[in-house]
Amino acid sequence: MPALETKLLENAFYEFSKASDSIITHYSTLESQIRELKEELEEKNRALERASEYLYTILDSLPVGVVVVEEKTILFTNKQAEELLSEGIIGNLNDGNLKTGEVKNGNGHYRWKKEKLLNGFEGKEVIAIEDVTEAEKVKERNERDERLMAMGEMAARISHEIKNPLGSMELFLSMLISGKLRKQEKKYVDYILFGVKTIDRIINNILSYTRPRTLALKQEELFSVVKDTLDFMSVSISIREINVDFHATCKGCVSFDPDLMKLVVMNLISNAIDAVDKNGRIKVDIKENKRFAVLIISDSGVGMSEEIRKNIFNPFFSTKDKGVGLGLFIVYNIIKAHGGYIEVESAENSGSSFLIYLPKERLSVV
Repeated sequence: MPALETKLLENAFYEFSKASDSIITHYSTLESQIRELKEELEEKNRALERASEYLYTILDSLPVGVVVVEEKTILFTNKQAEELLSEGIIGNLNDGNLKTGEVKNGNGHYRWKKEKLLNGFEGKEVIAIEDVTEAEKVKERNERDERLMAMGEMAARISHEIKNPLGSMELFLSMLISGKLRKQEKKYVDYILFGVKTIDRIINNILSYTRPRTLALKQEELFSVVKDTLDFMSVSISIREINVDFHATCKGCVSFDPDLMKLVVMNLISNAIDAVDKNGRIKVDIKENKRFAVLIISDSGVGMSEEIRKNIFNPFFSTKDKGVGLGLFIVYNIIKAHGGYIEVESAENSGSSFLIYLPKERLSVV
Protein backbone atom coordinates (compact mmCIF):
# COMPACT_ATOMS: atom_id res chain seq x y z
CA MET A 1 0.00 0.00 0.00
CA PRO A 2 1.44 3.41 -0.88
CA ALA A 3 2.75 5.47 2.00
CA LEU A 4 0.22 8.25 1.38
CA GLU A 5 -2.78 5.95 1.58
CA THR A 6 -1.34 4.32 4.69
CA LYS A 7 -0.94 7.72 6.25
CA LEU A 8 -4.55 8.68 5.39
CA LEU A 9 -5.85 5.41 6.75
CA GLU A 10 -3.93 5.88 9.99
CA ASN A 11 -5.32 9.40 10.30
CA ALA A 12 -8.85 8.09 9.65
CA PHE A 13 -8.42 5.41 12.32
CA TYR A 14 -7.05 8.00 14.71
CA GLU A 15 -9.96 10.36 14.13
CA PHE A 16 -12.40 7.46 14.41
CA SER A 17 -10.82 6.36 17.69
CA LYS A 18 -10.86 9.92 18.93
CA ALA A 19 -14.55 10.33 17.96
CA SER A 20 -15.38 6.97 19.58
CA ASP A 21 -13.68 8.02 22.82
CA SER A 22 -15.60 11.31 22.69
CA ILE A 23 -18.89 9.53 22.10
CA ILE A 24 -18.19 7.10 24.94
CA THR A 25 -17.29 10.01 27.22
CA HIS A 26 -20.40 11.97 26.23
CA TYR A 27 -22.57 8.84 26.53
CA SER A 28 -21.20 8.20 29.98
CA THR A 29 -21.92 11.82 30.92
CA LEU A 30 -25.40 11.61 29.37
CA GLU A 31 -26.05 8.32 31.12
CA SER A 32 -25.01 9.89 34.42
CA GLN A 33 -27.28 12.89 33.77
CA ILE A 34 -30.18 10.61 32.83
CA ARG A 35 -29.62 8.62 36.01
CA GLU A 36 -29.58 11.82 38.05
CA LEU A 37 -32.73 13.07 36.30
CA LYS A 38 -34.40 9.72 36.90
CA GLU A 39 -33.51 9.80 40.58
CA GLU A 40 -34.69 13.40 40.79
CA LEU A 41 -37.95 12.46 39.02
CA GLU A 42 -38.47 9.53 41.36
CA GLU A 43 -37.84 11.79 44.34
CA LYS A 44 -40.29 14.34 42.92
CA ASN A 45 -42.86 11.56 42.41
CA ARG A 46 -42.34 10.35 45.96
CA ALA A 47 -42.72 13.92 47.22
CA LEU A 48 -45.84 14.30 45.09
CA GLU A 49 -47.25 11.04 46.50
CA ARG A 50 -46.46 12.19 50.05
CA ALA A 51 -48.11 15.54 49.34
CA SER A 52 -51.11 13.74 47.85
CA GLU A 53 -51.34 11.41 50.87
CA TYR A 54 -50.97 14.41 53.17
CA LEU A 55 -53.75 16.25 51.33
CA TYR A 56 -56.08 13.24 51.42
CA THR A 57 -55.29 12.69 55.10
CA ILE A 58 -56.18 16.31 55.82
CA LEU A 59 -59.40 16.04 53.79
CA ASP A 60 -60.37 12.79 55.53
CA SER A 61 -59.61 14.33 58.93
CA LEU A 62 -61.81 17.38 58.35
CA PRO A 63 -64.98 17.48 60.50
CA VAL A 64 -66.94 18.43 57.37
CA GLY A 65 -67.87 16.47 54.26
CA VAL A 66 -66.17 17.56 51.03
CA VAL A 67 -67.67 16.58 47.69
CA VAL A 68 -66.54 17.49 44.16
CA VAL A 69 -69.23 17.18 41.49
CA GLU A 70 -69.54 17.78 37.79
CA GLU A 71 -73.19 18.22 36.87
CA LYS A 72 -74.81 15.08 38.36
CA THR A 73 -71.60 13.08 38.68
CA ILE A 74 -69.73 12.82 41.99
CA LEU A 75 -66.00 12.94 41.28
CA PHE A 76 -64.59 12.94 44.81
CA THR A 77 -65.73 12.50 48.41
CA ASN A 78 -63.71 12.58 51.59
CA LYS A 79 -64.33 10.11 54.43
CA GLN A 80 -66.92 12.30 56.17
CA ALA A 81 -68.82 12.80 52.91
CA GLU A 82 -68.84 9.05 52.21
CA GLU A 83 -70.72 8.52 55.48
CA LEU A 84 -73.16 11.30 54.60
CA LEU A 85 -73.56 9.83 51.11
CA SER A 86 -74.52 6.44 52.57
CA GLU A 87 -77.12 8.18 54.74
CA GLY A 88 -78.65 9.92 51.73
CA ILE A 89 -77.65 13.41 52.87
CA ILE A 90 -75.91 14.63 49.71
CA GLY A 91 -78.75 13.81 47.32
CA ASN A 92 -79.44 16.76 45.04
CA LEU A 93 -77.43 19.46 46.81
CA ASN A 94 -75.90 20.50 43.48
CA ASP A 95 -79.32 21.12 41.93
CA GLY A 96 -80.36 24.73 41.33
CA ASN A 97 -78.48 27.97 41.86
CA LEU A 98 -78.44 28.03 45.65
CA LYS A 99 -74.98 28.36 47.19
CA THR A 100 -75.91 27.59 50.80
CA GLY A 101 -78.65 25.72 52.58
CA GLU A 102 -79.71 23.37 55.37
CA VAL A 103 -81.04 19.84 55.26
CA LYS A 104 -82.50 17.53 57.91
CA ASN A 105 -82.25 13.77 57.84
CA GLY A 106 -83.98 12.00 60.69
CA ASN A 107 -82.48 13.47 63.85
CA GLY A 108 -79.51 14.93 61.95
CA HIS A 109 -79.18 18.58 60.97
CA TYR A 110 -76.70 19.63 58.26
CA ARG A 111 -75.53 22.88 56.65
CA TRP A 112 -73.92 23.00 53.22
CA LYS A 113 -72.08 25.52 51.05
CA LYS A 114 -71.20 25.24 47.36
CA GLU A 115 -68.48 26.97 45.27
CA LYS A 116 -67.40 26.67 41.64
CA LEU A 117 -63.85 25.56 40.86
CA LEU A 118 -61.58 27.71 38.65
CA ASN A 119 -58.05 27.56 37.13
CA GLY A 120 -58.64 24.80 34.62
CA PHE A 121 -61.34 23.00 36.62
CA GLU A 122 -64.30 24.92 35.21
CA GLY A 123 -67.57 23.00 35.22
CA LYS A 124 -66.80 21.35 38.55
CA GLU A 125 -68.14 22.38 41.96
CA VAL A 126 -67.04 21.67 45.52
CA ILE A 127 -69.67 21.20 48.23
CA ALA A 128 -68.80 21.42 51.94
CA ILE A 129 -71.32 19.77 54.30
CA GLU A 130 -71.17 20.31 58.07
CA ASP A 131 -73.00 18.23 60.67
CA VAL A 132 -74.49 20.81 63.08
CA THR A 133 -76.79 18.39 64.90
CA GLU A 134 -75.15 18.83 68.31
CA ALA A 135 -74.90 22.60 67.89
CA GLU A 136 -78.60 22.76 67.02
CA LYS A 137 -79.46 20.62 70.06
CA VAL A 138 -77.47 22.94 72.33
CA LYS A 139 -79.15 25.96 70.73
CA GLU A 140 -82.58 24.39 71.23
CA ARG A 141 -81.79 23.57 74.89
CA ASN A 142 -80.60 27.11 75.55
CA GLU A 143 -83.68 28.61 73.91
CA ARG A 144 -85.90 26.23 75.90
CA ASP A 145 -84.12 27.14 79.14
CA GLU A 146 -84.63 30.84 78.48
CA ARG A 147 -88.27 30.33 77.51
CA LEU A 148 -89.09 28.14 80.53
CA MET A 149 -87.25 30.48 82.87
CA ALA A 150 -89.30 33.41 81.58
CA MET A 151 -92.53 31.39 81.80
CA GLY A 152 -91.63 30.24 85.31
CA GLU A 153 -90.95 33.78 86.48
CA MET A 154 -94.18 34.99 84.91
CA ALA A 155 -96.17 32.15 86.49
CA ALA A 156 -94.61 32.85 89.90
CA ARG A 157 -95.42 36.57 89.72
CA ILE A 158 -98.98 35.98 88.57
CA SER A 159 -99.45 33.36 91.28
CA HIS A 160 -98.23 35.72 93.99
CA GLU A 161 -100.57 38.43 92.72
CA ILE A 162 -103.54 36.04 92.75
CA LYS A 163 -102.77 34.60 96.20
CA ASN A 164 -103.28 37.92 97.96
CA PRO A 165 -106.93 38.50 96.94
CA LEU A 166 -107.61 34.76 97.30
CA GLY A 167 -106.50 34.94 100.94
CA SER A 168 -108.87 37.82 101.56
CA MET A 169 -111.74 36.01 99.81
CA GLU A 170 -111.16 32.89 101.90
CA LEU A 171 -111.14 34.97 105.10
CA PHE A 172 -114.40 36.75 104.27
CA LEU A 173 -116.06 33.50 103.19
CA SER A 174 -115.05 31.88 106.50
CA MET A 175 -116.61 34.84 108.34
CA LEU A 176 -119.82 34.44 106.32
CA ILE A 177 -120.00 30.73 107.16
CA SER A 178 -119.58 31.46 110.88
CA GLY A 179 -122.48 33.91 110.68
CA LYS A 180 -126.20 33.26 110.44
CA LEU A 181 -126.93 31.89 106.99
CA ARG A 182 -129.79 29.90 105.63
CA LYS A 183 -129.00 26.31 104.69
CA GLN A 184 -129.03 27.00 100.94
CA GLU A 185 -126.89 30.14 101.35
CA LYS A 186 -124.37 28.22 103.46
CA LYS A 187 -124.24 25.56 100.72
CA TYR A 188 -123.42 28.20 98.10
CA VAL A 189 -120.73 29.72 100.31
CA ASP A 190 -119.22 26.25 100.82
CA TYR A 191 -119.06 25.82 97.04
CA ILE A 192 -117.30 29.16 96.63
CA LEU A 193 -114.88 28.37 99.49
CA PHE A 194 -114.10 24.99 97.93
CA GLY A 195 -113.35 26.71 94.61
CA VAL A 196 -111.11 29.28 96.29
CA LYS A 197 -109.17 26.55 98.12
CA THR A 198 -108.79 24.60 94.87
CA ILE A 199 -107.37 27.65 93.12
CA ASP A 200 -105.03 28.26 96.06
CA ARG A 201 -103.81 24.65 95.91
CA ILE A 202 -103.15 24.94 92.17
CA ILE A 203 -101.23 28.16 92.70
CA ASN A 204 -99.14 26.58 95.46
CA ASN A 205 -98.32 23.73 93.08
CA ILE A 206 -97.29 26.20 90.39
CA LEU A 207 -95.02 28.00 92.85
CA SER A 208 -93.45 24.73 93.99
CA TYR A 209 -92.81 23.71 90.36
CA THR A 210 -91.18 27.01 89.43
CA ARG A 211 -88.90 27.25 92.48
CA PRO A 212 -85.38 25.75 92.26
CA ARG A 213 -85.48 22.30 93.79
CA THR A 214 -83.41 21.27 96.79
CA LEU A 215 -81.78 17.93 96.06
CA ALA A 216 -81.04 15.14 98.53
CA LEU A 217 -78.08 13.78 96.59
CA LYS A 218 -76.84 10.24 97.09
CA GLN A 219 -74.35 8.01 95.29
CA GLU A 220 -76.58 5.25 93.97
CA GLU A 221 -77.01 2.98 90.98
CA LEU A 222 -79.36 4.46 88.39
CA PHE A 223 -80.02 0.87 87.33
CA SER A 224 -81.54 0.03 90.73
CA VAL A 225 -83.81 3.08 90.82
CA VAL A 226 -85.12 2.41 87.30
CA LYS A 227 -85.65 -1.30 88.04
CA ASP A 228 -87.53 -0.53 91.29
CA THR A 229 -89.76 1.95 89.46
CA LEU A 230 -90.51 -0.52 86.66
CA ASP A 231 -91.37 -3.18 89.26
CA PHE A 232 -93.68 -0.69 91.02
CA MET A 233 -95.46 0.05 87.71
CA SER A 234 -95.55 -3.56 86.52
CA VAL A 235 -99.27 -3.95 87.20
CA SER A 236 -100.20 -0.95 85.03
CA ILE A 237 -97.88 -2.26 82.31
CA SER A 238 -99.20 -5.83 82.39
CA ILE A 239 -102.86 -4.70 82.29
CA ARG A 240 -102.17 -2.97 78.97
CA GLU A 241 -100.20 -6.05 77.81
CA ILE A 242 -97.21 -3.85 77.00
CA ASN A 243 -93.78 -5.39 76.40
CA VAL A 244 -90.92 -3.73 78.26
CA ASP A 245 -87.26 -4.31 77.35
CA PHE A 246 -84.80 -3.14 79.99
CA HIS A 247 -81.06 -3.16 79.31
CA ALA A 248 -78.25 -1.50 81.23
CA THR A 249 -74.62 -1.32 80.14
CA CYS A 250 -73.92 1.26 82.85
CA LYS A 251 -74.36 -0.02 86.40
CA GLY A 252 -72.01 2.32 88.22
CA CYS A 253 -73.07 4.82 90.88
CA VAL A 254 -74.15 8.35 89.97
CA SER A 255 -74.90 11.28 92.25
CA PHE A 256 -78.66 12.01 92.19
CA ASP A 257 -81.78 12.38 94.32
CA PRO A 258 -83.39 8.89 94.31
CA ASP A 259 -86.93 10.06 95.14
CA LEU A 260 -86.95 12.75 92.46
CA MET A 261 -85.39 10.39 89.93
CA LYS A 262 -88.16 7.85 90.61
CA LEU A 263 -90.66 10.64 89.91
CA VAL A 264 -88.89 11.33 86.59
CA VAL A 265 -88.97 7.67 85.54
CA MET A 266 -92.62 7.27 86.60
CA ASN A 267 -93.66 10.30 84.57
CA LEU A 268 -91.85 9.13 81.44
CA ILE A 269 -93.03 5.52 81.73
CA SER A 270 -96.62 6.69 82.30
CA ASN A 271 -96.41 8.84 79.16
CA ALA A 272 -94.97 5.90 77.22
CA ILE A 273 -97.81 3.64 78.43
CA ASP A 274 -100.36 6.21 77.22
CA ALA A 275 -98.56 6.54 73.88
CA VAL A 276 -98.54 2.86 72.87
CA ASP A 277 -101.44 0.62 71.94
CA LYS A 278 -102.15 -2.77 73.42
CA ASN A 279 -99.19 -5.10 72.84
CA GLY A 280 -96.99 -2.05 72.23
CA ARG A 281 -93.35 -1.90 73.22
CA ILE A 282 -91.38 0.25 75.67
CA LYS A 283 -87.60 0.08 75.67
CA VAL A 284 -85.48 1.32 78.58
CA ASP A 285 -81.70 1.59 78.24
CA ILE A 286 -78.99 2.89 80.55
CA LYS A 287 -75.74 3.76 78.80
CA GLU A 288 -72.79 6.04 79.45
CA ASN A 289 -70.22 8.20 77.72
CA LYS A 290 -67.22 10.07 79.07
CA ARG A 291 -69.26 12.67 80.96
CA PHE A 292 -72.79 11.36 81.38
CA ALA A 293 -74.90 8.42 82.41
CA VAL A 294 -77.68 8.29 79.82
CA LEU A 295 -81.17 6.97 80.53
CA ILE A 296 -83.19 6.35 77.34
CA ILE A 297 -86.92 5.59 77.45
CA SER A 298 -88.40 4.81 74.03
CA ASP A 299 -91.88 3.77 72.95
CA SER A 300 -93.45 2.38 69.79
CA GLY A 301 -96.31 4.85 69.92
CA VAL A 302 -97.67 7.35 67.42
CA GLY A 303 -94.81 9.81 67.91
CA MET A 304 -95.27 13.55 67.71
CA SER A 305 -94.92 16.40 65.27
CA GLU A 306 -91.96 18.79 65.37
CA GLU A 307 -94.16 21.55 66.81
CA ILE A 308 -95.37 19.35 69.68
CA ARG A 309 -91.83 18.06 70.32
CA LYS A 310 -90.57 21.62 70.80
CA ASN A 311 -93.36 22.53 73.24
CA ILE A 312 -93.85 19.42 75.39
CA PHE A 313 -91.78 20.78 78.30
CA ASN A 314 -93.80 24.01 78.51
CA PRO A 315 -95.97 24.22 81.64
CA PHE A 316 -99.67 23.51 81.00
CA PHE A 317 -98.96 22.16 77.51
CA SER A 318 -100.64 18.79 77.07
CA THR A 319 -101.86 16.60 74.21
CA LYS A 320 -104.11 14.62 76.56
CA ASP A 321 -107.78 15.52 77.00
CA LYS A 322 -107.52 15.43 80.79
CA GLY A 323 -103.85 16.33 81.07
CA VAL A 324 -102.70 19.27 83.20
CA GLY A 325 -99.44 19.65 81.31
CA LEU A 326 -97.08 19.80 84.29
CA GLY A 327 -95.57 16.28 84.24
CA LEU A 328 -92.81 16.90 81.69
CA PHE A 329 -92.25 20.40 83.04
CA ILE A 330 -91.51 18.82 86.43
CA VAL A 331 -89.24 16.22 84.78
CA TYR A 332 -87.33 18.96 82.96
CA ASN A 333 -86.79 20.99 86.14
CA ILE A 334 -85.61 17.94 88.11
CA ILE A 335 -83.04 16.95 85.49
CA LYS A 336 -81.85 20.56 85.12
CA ALA A 337 -81.47 20.78 88.92
CA HIS A 338 -79.13 17.77 88.68
CA GLY A 339 -76.93 19.66 86.20
CA GLY A 340 -78.10 17.41 83.37
CA TYR A 341 -80.36 17.84 80.39
CA ILE A 342 -83.06 15.98 78.49
CA GLU A 343 -83.58 15.53 74.75
CA VAL A 344 -86.50 14.20 72.74
CA GLU A 345 -86.28 12.34 69.44
CA SER A 346 -89.58 11.74 67.74
CA ALA A 347 -91.43 11.77 64.45
CA GLU A 348 -95.05 11.15 63.60
CA ASN A 349 -95.88 7.42 63.38
CA SER A 350 -92.31 6.54 64.46
CA GLY A 351 -92.49 6.50 68.26
CA SER A 352 -90.61 8.72 70.70
CA SER A 353 -87.39 8.54 72.71
CA PHE A 354 -86.56 10.58 75.80
CA LEU A 355 -82.82 10.79 76.52
CA ILE A 356 -81.82 11.91 80.01
CA TYR A 357 -78.19 12.92 80.58
CA LEU A 358 -76.96 12.87 84.19
CA PRO A 359 -73.40 14.08 84.83
CA LYS A 360 -71.11 11.49 86.37
CA GLU A 361 -69.44 14.23 88.35
CA ARG A 362 -71.78 16.94 89.55
CA LEU A 363 -70.35 20.26 88.50
CA SER A 364 -73.03 22.56 89.87
CA VAL A 365 -76.13 22.54 92.05
CA VAL A 366 -79.18 24.53 90.95
